[in-house]
Amino acid sequence: MRRSPLDPTRVLYVADDPKRAERVATAVEGAAERIAVETAVGVRPGLDRLADGEVDCVVSEYDLEGRNGVAFLEDVRAAHPGLPFVLFTDEGDEAVASEAISAGVSEYVRRAPDGDSSAELADRIEAAVESARPERARRRHLRAIDAAEEGLGIIEEDGTYSYVNEAYADLYGYDPEEMVGEPFTITYPDGALETVRADVMPAVEGTGFWRGETTGLRADGTTFVEDHTLVKTDGERLVCSVFDKTDRGGHEDAIEGIHTTVRGLMEATTFEDVAETVVRAVRDVVGLPNNAVHRYDEDAGALVPVAWTDEAERLLGEVPTFPHDDGLAWDAFEDGERREYDDVSTVPGRLTEDTPIRSELILPLGDHGVLLAGTTEPGAFDHVDVTLAQTFAVHATTALDGIRSERELRREREVLERQNERLERFAGIVSHDLRNPLTVAQGRLELLAEEYDEEHVAAIERSHQRMETLIEDILTLTREGQGATDAEPVDLAAAATECWEHVRTGEATLVADAASTVRADPGRLQQLLENCVRNSVEHGSDDLTVTVGDCEGGFYVADDGPGIPDDERERVFEAGFSSTDDGTGLGLNIVAGIAESHGWDVAVRESEAGGARFEITGVESV
Repeated sequence: MRRSPLDPTRVLYVADDPKRAERVATAVEGAAERIAVETAVGVRPGLDRLADGEVDCVVSEYDLEGRNGVAFLEDVRAAHPGLPFVLFTDEGDEAVASEAISAGVSEYVRRAPDGDSSAELADRIEAAVESARPERARRRHLRAIDAAEEGLGIIEEDGTYSYVNEAYADLYGYDPEEMVGEPFTITYPDGALETVRADVMPAVEGTGFWRGETTGLRADGTTFVEDHTLVKTDGERLVCSVFDKTDRGGHEDAIEGIHTTVRGLMEATTFEDVAETVVRAVRDVVGLPNNAVHRYDEDAGALVPVAWTDEAERLLGEVPTFPHDDGLAWDAFEDGERREYDDVSTVPGRLTEDTPIRSELILPLGDHGVLLAGTTEPGAFDHVDVTLAQTFAVHATTALDGIRSERELRREREVLERQNERLERFAGIVSHDLRNPLTVAQGRLELLAEEYDEEHVAAIERSHQRMETLIEDILTLTREGQGATDAEPVDLAAAATECWEHVRTGEATLVADAASTVRADPGRLQQLLENCVRNSVEHGSDDLTVTVGDCEGGFYVADDGPGIPDDERERVFEAGFSSTDDGTGLGLNIVAGIAESHGWDVAVRESEAGGARFEITGVESV
C-alpha cells in the first residue's frame, strides 16, 4: 500500500500476554516516532487483523498459546508472502533462529537481559519494512503483467522463465506454472532456435531491443508465426511480448503501434519521457484523446500530473493532483489494481463531484504513479481499449523501473568517485607528508650509528621500519575501494617467488608448490601474498618454512610456525587486530580486502605442520 512519507509505519504486535504487549508497543512507539503499534492477543486475532489489511510489519513473540511464533510466521507467509515479519523472543537457542530463518523471517530479535529492547526492535522493524519495498514493487508489477492480455514473459539471465502471464502461456499451450523455471528454448523448434541464438540474442545484447517474426513451438508440437518483441531490463532480464500473427483479428495497426511505443519507452531516460510517450500512444493507438500520467511525489505525498493531452486540459481545465488517500486514482495506486468505471460520476469517493467524465480507466504504473484515461460517454471502453492501455502501462512500468535503477547506479558511481578522490588526496598526504620526514630521519640515523650505542640505534631503526610498514599498509588500504580491475592470467608459483624477494624473510624458506595459473590483478595478488608471508615471518621462528600451494577452488599460504588460536581466527582479519605489540593490525585486513575485491573468500585454518594456513577460494583458474 502506498502512503505519504508522513504516515507512520503500521506494526501489528502479536503476543499472549496483553499487558506485556501494551508495554512493548508503548516502548517501541517511544523509541521511533514514525512507528504506530497495534496489538493482538493470540494467533487467531492476529490473523483476523491481518485479513483487514493496512499493516506494514508483523512483530510476534515466540511463545504463543497453541503454537509458536515460527508456526504463526508460516501462517502469515501463506496469506501475505511479502509482509515483513520480525520474531521477538526470549529464546537464545540457535535452533530457534535457524528455524525462523528457514521459514522466511525478516528479522530475529532477542529480548535484552534488562528487558528493554525497544530501540533495537524499532531499528529492525524499520529495516525490514525498507528492505521489503523492492519486493512489493515487483509484486505490483507482476500483477499488472498478469492482468495484461498481451502475451508477456520474463526471462532471467540464465535463460529460464521466472514469470509468464496467462496470455503468454496460452499461446504455447501451457499453464503458467508449467513454464516457470523452464528454459526459453521450449518455445522454439530447432531450426528457429538457431536463428534466435545467432541473430536475435546478439541484437538484444547490442541494443537492448529486438522486434521481428519468429516461429513459436506449442506444447502439442504444432508451430505458429509470432510477432515478437524482446527488451532487456536492469539485471540482464528480458521482457518478451508475443502475438500470434495468424490470429491478429484485424489489429495490425495497434500491434505496430505497440512495438513502436515499446521501442520509444526503452530509449526514454526520464519519467517525463516515459509519460509523454505513453500519453501519445494511448491517444493515437488506443484512440482515447483524454488521458494523463501522474507520478507519485514522495515529498508531497500525492499523485501529481506529469503529461497530459490537450483534450484532458480542455475537459478538466487544470489537470488535478490527487492528494494522499483522496480519490479513485489514489485507491488504484495504493492496491496496485486496475480500475474501470462505466460511469464514474456515480461512484462514491471520486475526487471531483461534478466531473464531466463518465467512462474512466485507471492503470497503476507500479510504485511510480498511474495512467488515467476517460471519455464523456458512459460505457465507452471495449475489450480492445482496456487490453491495449494495460499493455502500455506494463511496458511503461518496466521502463520506469530501468530508469530508476540506472539513476541509483549513477548516484552510487558518483559517491564512489568522490570517495576515491578523497582517498587519493589522503594517499598523497600520507606519501609526502609522512614519508619525506621519515626519509630524513632515516638518513640522520645512519649518521648517529657511526657515533652512538648500536643497541639504541637499532631500536630506533626498528621503529622506523614499523612506520614504513604502517605507511605502506595505509596506502594499500586507500586503494582497496578501486577493485580488481586489471585481472589477467598469473602464474601463482612465479608470483609467490617474486613476493618473497620483497619481504624481509631472514632465514625463512619458501616452498612454491603451486602449479596453477589464476585470473587476478597481478599487483593486488602480489600484495595479498606479501602480507600473508609477512604475517608468517613476523610470528614464526628463524627456520620457518612458508608454503604456497593449490587447494580446491583456489590456493593457500601455510607455515610451520606457532599457528593462530581458535578464538582469534575470526578476528585476525579485523582492522587493528594484532597479537603483538609492534604489529599494525592492518596486514591481514588488507588480505581480506584484496580477496573481496576479486570476489574471493579467505579463511584461516591450521596447517599440516600445526602452523597457520590461509586459504583463498572462489578463484578462477586459467
